[in-house]
Order: sequence, then structure tokens, then C-alpha cells
Amino acid sequence: MIGMSAVGCLFVAAIGLRLFSQRNDLPELRTVNVEQRDLVITVGTTGTIEPDEVVQVGPDVAGKIVRFGIDSRDPNKPIGVGSRVTKGTVLFQLDTQQYEIALEKATAAYRLAAADLVRLEAQSQQSQRNLDRANQLRSTNSQSVYDEIVTAHEMATAMLAVGQAKLEEAEAEVHHAKVNLENTSIRSPIDGIVIDRRANLGQYVSVGHPGLFLLAKDLDQMQIRASVSESDIGKVQRGQPVMFTVDAHRDQVMTGHVKEILLNARMHGNFVTYDVIVAIDQTDLNLLPHMTTDVEFEITKREQACLVPTGALQWWPESELMEQSIATDLISPREDSNGPGKGDTAYVWVPSQDGKVRPISVLVGIDDGVQTEVIGTGLDPNSPVVVGEVKRTTLARIIPKVKTLR
Repeated sequence: MIGMSAVGCLFVAAIGLRLFSQRNDLPELRTVNVEQRDLVITVGTTGTIEPDEVVQVGPDVAGKIVRFGIDSRDPNKPIGVGSRVTKGTVLFQLDTQQYEIALEKATAAYRLAAADLVRLEAQSQQSQRNLDRANQLRSTNSQSVYDEIVTAHEMATAMLAVGQAKLEEAEAEVHHAKVNLENTSIRSPIDGIVIDRRANLGQYVSVGHPGLFLLAKDLDQMQIRASVSESDIGKVQRGQPVMFTVDAHRDQVMTGHVKEILLNARMHGNFVTYDVIVAIDQTDLNLLPHMTTDVEFEITKREQACLVPTGALQWWPESELMEQSIATDLISPREDSNGPGKGDTAYVWVPSQDGKVRPISVLVGIDDGVQTEVIGTGLDPNSPVVVGEVKRTTLARIIPKVKTLR
């Protein structure tokens, strides 16, 4: 009786040892918990903050800068960066001497043209009287004499028209000289604030010299000019939400939306980019022109999505690890290097009893390259999914053999 009991115990121990050894033969699984949170797919780039409306002010005439306008807040300070100006305020004054001389010359030419017109009018009147007399004595005068009188009258009429044209030309020259003289005072075209001044006292500036003064209409209304590559521009749409940060407020995420997509592409060798204007939402932070921004365009958003690591959809167990077999028509991710994509049906594997795994069928959603949205039943937040096997290295592989010295 004792012998039979001993044999039974040995048999049970052998079975337990075999099961334990089989379980130990199964690899240790590496798992990650399922997350439930908002998933946002974005396109990132950089941009520069600028006012909504920037006006470049330059002279319409050439000359030397002799003085700057006076800052309205400080009579002892010339207009510079940060100065607020109203429409019509003199920003800077050019030397007027040559334009005053030009006006005097144009005025003198006008008086000369006016005097000459008086002479031509007298000649025209005399020719008209001669013609009237010739018509009265037509029967007594020869045809050649009459023709000379008619020709003289026509010439006098033509010369009078030329004199009138010259007087109008001289009048236009006077007006032009006056305008040039007035344009030596360069004035602000808008109410705004000076954000840059690129002129110095005594500097000679040419006609149309751009950007000597940069004026912003309102620094409370700012926008971002972002540069988007040609590979991403198709994903950007007007009205799209935008998130951005600036170095001055790195811990603050601000928002805006796409206002405009400009079509004037910029070429950088073989690299093409497009400018996108982003309207900034109201913020209490102090944003200044020319600040660099890190911009994220929100392409797609899923609220409270069920997320698993992308690697969980690409892992496929060996047959001995499966708690139950899978349909033979299912292609494992190992045979598809890209793995399942959006809209595909796939499987994730969750730990089961005895170290094995069981499959859960899911529908694949969007992904951000790290985590993928999955839709299906049987997955709860914080439940583990298998992403791979733990690779262990034995001490025999990492400890070199040491010879004993005698």
C-alpha cells in the first residue's frame, strides 16, 4: 500500500514537473497597457510672427535725410522703433534745396509761356482781321494774295494752339515741382506703430527706396507666416486648427487657424515650400514681430480613442503560444512589412492562462507613427496587449572565460 502511494506521488510530481517545464519553455512576453485619450495627427513646421498689416514706407523723391519727425510721446526724441504715429505724421525730412530751385525754374517757365501766349493771341487776332478785310476785297485782290492771307491766318491759329499747349505743359511742370517739394516730407500713410527704422540722419536715399520705415497697424492683431513643404501642403486647409509655441513662452501652447494658403511657391534648390498665413486667436501673452514659432497643423483628431502601440499590430505569435488557432486565410503582419493600415481588420494579442496569448479582432484607425487607434470590443483601457517577447541573455554569453594563473 505504501509502495503504491509512493508511485502515485511520483507520477503526479512528474506530470507537474513536465507542465512547469513546458510553461518555462514559453517565452516571456513584453506588454504595454491600452491607452484611452485624444489622438491628434499634426503636420509640424516653423514660422514667423508678423503683424496682420505691415506698410513699408519709402521716399518718392531722392535726397539726403536732414531730420526725423518728433515722437508724440517725447518731444526730445525722434521717431524710431516703438513710436506711435498717426496718419500724416512726418517720419523724416529730405533736403529741399534742389526741389525749391526746380519749383522756381518751373514757375519762371510758366510765366514765359504765359507771356508768349499773349503775343500769339495778338498775332492770331491780327491775322483774323486781315482775313476779314481780304474777304471784303476779294473781287479786287488776286488769288495769290488772298491765298497768302488765308495761309497766314491758319499758321497764326496753329501757333496759338501750340502756345496754349506750352502754357499747359509749363503749368504741369509747376505742379510737378510742387509735388516733389511736398514729397520731401515723408509722412505716415496709416495710424500705427513703427516696428523698424532702416534710415540714418544724413543718409542719401533714392526714389522708391523700400522699407526705410516699417509700420504696423496694430500689434494686438498678429499672424504667423509658416513655411510648409510641398509634400504636406495638400493636408493643410483653410480654417484648420493650429497650435504653436514661441521660445519666449515655451511652456504655453497657443492656438489659431489657417487664414490663407499662398500660391507663390518658394524654391530652395529641389525643395519647394508654400507660405501659409495663420490667424492667431486672442491671447494675453506678449507676442512681438519676427518671433520664431513652432507650428502644428491639426490634420485629424480622435477624441478618447483607444490606442495601442503600433508594434502590437505587427507582432504575431508562434503557434505554440496561441491559445486558439486563427483562420488560415488571415495574413500575419510578418508577411506584410508595412503592417495593417487604416481601415484594415487586424488582431492584437493579450496574455491568457499558462503563458499563452489569445487574439482580439480590431479595426485599425489612424496612427501618429507611435500609437494606433483601434476599434473593437474586448479591449479596455489599461488592459495589457503584447508587443513582443523579452530577449534574455545568459551569463555564459556575457561573462568571458578566465584562465587561472598558477
